[in-house]
Amino acid sequence: MGQTKTNSYLAIVNDNDIASLVWWAEERVRGFMTGLHKSPDFGYSVEFAQHRAYVPGDSPKHIDWSVLAKTDKYLLKQYEAESNLRTYFILDSSASMQLPTSDSKWMKVVKLLTLIGTLLQKQRDAMGVLEVNESKSSFFEAKATNEWIKLMLNHLTNIEGEEKKNGDLSGEIEAMMTKIPRRSQVIIFIDLFQENLESIINSSALLAHEGHSVRIVFITHSELEHNAQFFSGKQVFDSETGNKTFLDQNDASRYVAFVSAQKEQATNLTRSQNLNCKILDANRDTMYLLRELLA
Repeated sequence: MGQTKTNSYLAIVNDNDIASLVWWAEERVRGFMTGLHKSPDFGYSVEFAQHRAYVPGDSPKHIDWSVLAKTDKYLLKQYEAESNLRTYFILDSSASMQLPTSDSKWMKVVKLLTLIGTLLQKQRDAMGVLEVNESKSSFFEAKATNEWIKLMLNHLTNIEGEEKKNGDLSGEIEAMMTKIPRRSQVIIFIDLFQENLESIINSSALLAHEGHSVRIVFITHSELEHNAQFFSGKQVFDSETGNKTFLDQNDASRYVAFVSAQKEQATNLTRSQNLNCKILDANRDTMYLLRELLA
């Protein structure tokens, strides 16, 4: 069944739609083979970076002869190396991400990762995943093969429908510092229903301080989370506790106010930590959300 779901997600990938798109690193990255992105190392690409003094044993083909003619100094040209990118996705797979059941926030994240994985694989860039909920965390090292990306997508589609509470996202984010190479790109997909939102953002800031490019993407659902009329007069249940309750108009309005307050807090906290933050609406088309991420 998982394979069938994965195939249906892969069917959304249209090469014509993504042909003009590039998943660029926001900062310099250190990968494991030549790629499209600026590296902190020096190589021999077409873009000049700086000079350094010639030392015995250096190849004379990199001597800047024009500088030698003018200054009688032997200087070598150094060029910016280009590297491939390691992108790790940290995903909240708790029950609140599984709502609504017809077209869930989780389903939209998996579709997004299908598109992003296709882009990364075409660029020879690597993709890894850390999926977190109350009962477990599943970590996939970053690799660039099509087979590896399909394996990760199979895992993510097979957990759809599991009712789990929030996991220790803050602790898992900090643990990533010992798992991934420096100067990786880390994209964190969570929703606004986090009890320890400040702790999660502080841990993300620590990851950025270690030299990684970090972005937090909050997944919302405008119909489900910003419309009091949607819940007013209905019986609802907490997907993470199983508790059922009846909501009147005041209850529904308080719920919407809570979501808005969480959104404001998320924006303010990420801004205070100088972190890149995006808020995406799962109601929107997947290609639209991808372009929002790339904007």
